[in-house]
Amino acid sequence: MKDRETSTVCRCNSLFGERTLHPLASVIDLRKPCHEHRLRLDCYAVMLADSLPCGGCGEPCSCDYADAAVLFAPPGRHIETEGPTDGRLLLFHPDLLCLEELSRKMPSYTFFEYGKDEILRLSLREKRQAERCIDFIDEELRWGIDRFSHTLLCNKIELLLNYCLRYYARQFILRHDMSLDDIQRLTARLDEYLLSGRAATEGLPRPALVAQWAGHSKAYTQDMLRTETGHTAAEYVEKRRLDVAKQMLIGTPAPVGEIAAKLGYPSAAAFSRLFERCAGCSPADYRRH
Repeated sequence: MKDRETSTVCRCNSLFGERTLHPLASVIDLRKPCHEHRLRLDCYAVMLADSLPCGGCGEPCSCDYADAAVLFAPPGRHIETEGPTDGRLLLFHPDLLCLEELSRKMPSYTFFEYGKDEILRLSLREKRQAERCIDFIDEELRWGIDRFSHTLLCNKIELLLNYCLRYYARQFILRHDMSLDDIQRLTARLDEYLLSGRAATEGLPRPALVAQWAGHSKAYTQDMLRTETGHTAAEYVEKRRLDVAKQMLIGTPAPVGEIAAKLGYPSAAAFSRLFERCAGCSPADYRRH
């Protein structure tokens, strides 16, 4: 069923038959059927369930836990709600975060920009902790609205999100070998791009293209690269360009200026300065030794 309109917290409550305790936040029982199977939200969503009613999530990898899954969605994204499932849906509007510390911290929760196939897979222990965090939020919503409500709600939402940061860090550790395979694949495509001379005519590949080569969303690829290499996508591209330059200096007789031009450096002098700063010697010295 196609979504008819952007869904606010209040409208989502109505669709699930939930009472609105706060207009900017809600915890919805997913065992209740929803009158629409696809919602476009104007708020953040955290869906915790044994299995998620959303297409494209796929099955857990062999190195993943499989006791529960968590899907994150930022404002403006669609979520699927087809069929009752054993779980809960946390909604919170950006306006709730105004003037609170959590508003400043939201960019660090990059998993809200992950794709549906990059969901968080939880162990039973992690699931219980996440459920306790959602219980804290639900209890605060049921307390009623007063001058402490915004701060306490944000504190408890932040607690849940911080646990999810921990669990995603653990998931990256378990997926280490898979991540290395993904990075190897994107590196091969990146080297091919650089050696073809496209960097000179089209510029260096942007993070979105690097993510496409890795087979993941841009946000997930950035976090995967930071975890495995310590570099952002842009930094990794620059590092790899320098590595390819070293290979060309050793493996080809091409002049330094020609190598610099082919790899998209603005000039031979700029390339030489950067190379010496990073490698500790000039391109000519590197070639000789």
